[in-house]
Amino acid sequence: MSAKDTIVKKLQQATCDRIELNRQVLKWQKGLKEIEKVIEGANQKKK
Repeated sequence: MSAKDTIVKKLQQATCDRIELNRQVLKWQKGLKEIEKVIEGANQKKK
């Protein structure tokens, strides 16, 4: 499990009963996915 997945999982567990925090976690998760795509794209260009 990657660090990103671990962070997202722990945040979701910690905020499962708080709707507003759940929404924030989902926004962060989307942002992390976008960052991951950019990093992977940059790595693909280097190869």
